[in-house]
Amino acid sequence: GALVVTPGMMEGPCDAYGFSLQRRSPASETASSSDTGEEARRRCEKREKKNRKRWETEWPRPVQVASQPSPSPTSSLGDWLRWRSLKAMCREGIPPTLRGAMWSEASGASGEKERATADYGSLADAGKEATNHQIDLDLPRTFPDHPFYQTAEGRAALRRVLVAVGAYCEAEGGYCQSMNYVAAFVLLAVDRDEERAFWIMAGVVKRKVLQDTWSERLLGCRVEMEALGTLLRKRDPKVAAHLAAIGCDVSYFATDWFLCLYCKSLPSETVARVWDSFLLEGPKVLFRVALAILGSCRGEILSCGNPGDVVTVLRRAQVDLHDRCALMDQAFAVGSLPMAKIDKYRSRASVSAPE
Repeated sequence: GALVVTPGMMEGPCDAYGFSLQRRSPASETASSSDTGEEARRRCEKREKKNRKRWETEWPRPVQVASQPSPSPTSSLGDWLRWRSLKAMCREGIPPTLRGAMWSEASGASGEKERATADYGSLADAGKEATNHQIDLDLPRTFPDHPFYQTAEGRAALRRVLVAVGAYCEAEGGYCQSMNYVAAFVLLAVDRDEERAFWIMAGVVKRKVLQDTWSERLLGCRVEMEALGTLLRKRDPKVAAHLAAIGCDVSYFATDWFLCLYCKSLPSETVARVWDSFLLEGPKVLFRVALAILGSCRGEILSCGNPGDVVTVLRRAQVDLHDRCALMDQAFAVGSLPMAKIDKYRSRASVSAPE
């Protein structure tokens, strides 16, 4: 679903989720009209419109396939074909009106809700005092320019979702800063349906990201940074060698990508497309998108002389990545990237908790 933005809520053009399209690039003083990526967005909408017809024809089969575990070597040919078909459809983008239902199944949210002993209402009123205090500190920092989060109603809705996530996912470390951006985006993407946003968040924390990604020491995220560094050395040794030569660790620019699952880095319509595949296929999609972003800035990165310049180049590029179709095409053109390979790189990571 897409947020309906009423006139007067925000000056200038907005995207489907209510974010301003005049976001200023960090390296430029003024926002130019090209920053809105109007032409790229139009092209993508045209392509996604064709894909929408297929979704409407096949519905509700996609949601039924998404509710099943991904096929194993012993699965039937039919199961594999249905899975491959759904994967291809998600890679082309889920229609916004069907995203809520599809994300609920693909994230494991529906199963999580069925098995849970607590309901959303009671969880949203729970939470530890220290956690709730941290959430209250983070709320005003979360997309402060978005009209929904400028309202008391919007901040209260996000607060309830975050308190519930902190309480329900206590075994995984509870609430952690950066979850606020993820939940805020999901809440907008599912038409502000708090309960649906909460269960999708629960599915993501428990099933979709590496364990300890959002732990106090961010150990899982640090493992992902090492895995991404290894992947980059294998896929683009020239860029990896240049980054090493100028002392630029991938964590300098990619930590936000993995901690906020791109919600804080890319335009929201592009984030939604990343999530369409991420929720179905898992975290390997996050690595594919990272390689695609780095690939799109390859020439500029190779001419950077220090880590600060690399970070600036990537930040400037990512806020203007409105061509979500081109980004996802590039992400899936980087060659085979099975989860087993990511797991192998993860297992080599030498990460320990800082003293």
